[in-house]
Amino acid sequence: MRVPELSTLRRIAVPLAFGGNSEQQHTYFAELHRVGLITQVMGIIAFSLAWLLMPPAYHPNLTHAVLALLGMLASLAVRARCTTLPVLTMTGACAVLALTFGLRTMADAVHHASFWVLPVGVFMTLAIASIFNGGLSYLAVVAGVWWNVGHGLYPVNAGLPDQPWVLLMIAVSVLFGLALNVSFSLLRLRNYHAKVELTRMAFQDSLTGLNNRRMFTQRAQQMHGATHGDMLHFLMIDIDDFKIINDQQGHDAGDAVLMRTAAIIAGKAQGHLCGRLGGEEFGIVYAGDREAVRAFAGALVAAVSQAFHAAQFVSISVGVAELDRGKELSHSYRLADEALYLAKRQGKNRYVIV
Repeated sequence: MRVPELSTLRRIAVPLAFGGNSEQQHTYFAELHRVGLITQVMGIIAFSLAWLLMPPAYHPNLTHAVLALLGMLASLAVRARCTTLPVLTMTGACAVLALTFGLRTMADAVHHASFWVLPVGVFMTLAIASIFNGGLSYLAVVAGVWWNVGHGLYPVNAGLPDQPWVLLMIAVSVLFGLALNVSFSLLRLRNYHAKVELTRMAFQDSLTGLNNRRMFTQRAQQMHGATHGDMLHFLMIDIDDFKIINDQQGHDAGDAVLMRTAAIIAGKAQGHLCGRLGGEEFGIVYAGDREAVRAFAGALVAAVSQAFHAAQFVSISVGVAELDRGKELSHSYRLADEALYLAKRQGKNRYVIV
């Protein structure tokens, strides 16, 4: 039990800490990009309004305030055009640090910075929890936030009874912010796995694990529509007398035959498109010339009959037709289907090429 538990823990902990693999990051990008842009725009507006509304006697250091605003605008411009999650994370970090630098500049201007930066730091710690995917990146940015707003100010009231409260508020806000960040990241991770599972269910046959008819047809259309490439052949495959197997041995035995036959097809068709078309029918799009597909079809028929020979006799019939790129895909399907039924009439356990 320990190995699966460790594997599951690692599968969850790694994305929560580091932001996930490249496929997960690609999925998260759109959501985080939108949320981050909105958050950055609101931060720039809030900073600008606060600056404009400050009384002249308390205006912040102009150079520092302009640098902070330029940093926020530059980060926003880069973020709006970026296409990867790591760049998104870096621009978000720069924007947050520029904003906190600007807020610290304002706090210094009113001569009571130690009073103002504590709520500012707590607010920023909690506000950015949703825009960073991965606990480590979040903690790194939070460390920068608290250094920006707090360097040179703490400890406040050193030696007095209320001194520990500052550290307690910082620690609690960071822990609570981390909990929020993990919650958001966990929600994204669950949505990602749900999306993967829904995709698998939509395009993969649940019994055999092969492409289902929808996925097979979609990819066959793409291959058929390509203007260049190898000669393609479509193989229509049917398990002989499958209804008799189901009627005499039961549906469990029939499912076992389907799964074993599918495994043989998948093993033989490595590198070629294959799928279950429905019932006991399978399909393969084989990339190769006529002689190559003839050898492949013969080997496939032999492999199935040999695999079941010890326990029961199971065979397949195969109809083969070239995929004519000059005609509709349905034309080649129809030719392969006709070849399949010709193989059935000729005695089954064989292939026919048209």
